[in-house]
Amino acid sequence: MRRILSVYIITAILITLATTEVIWVKKVNKTLLNDINMLNQLTIENKENLTTILPKVDNIKSAWDKKEPILCLMFNHKDLSAITDNLALYRAYVFNNDYDNAIAQISLLIEYAEKNDHVMGFNIQNLL
Repeated sequence: MRRILSVYIITAILITLATTEVIWVKKVNKTLLNDINMLNQLTIENKENLTTILPKVDNIKSAWDKKEPILCLMFNHKDLSAITDNLALYRAYVFNNDYDNAIAQISLLIEYAEKNDHVMGFNIQNLL
């Protein structure tokens, strides 16, 4: 009887953790995609002087840098490092007021963020 009860408790804990992880990852992905889309719009609007959006870029980059180590516990770092690297490149282009490279980099970030949802989302490959 105790073994069955232990199995039920462990199963309930695992289901709770898995559900929490799925919800948190979806929230992180949605926030990241919204932030990157906002940066895309700001990049287009501030074409002449990109340095005005540098504080927003720094805020988004620091928020991602705080969430990435936690995500690396659950997912392959190689999948997440593309976003980190591209955010750093985008920040450098904004800092140097290089619109052409910045808009190309933000477009690439949008693609990575959309792909990120599939890589980190709930699917059979992630369960295996």
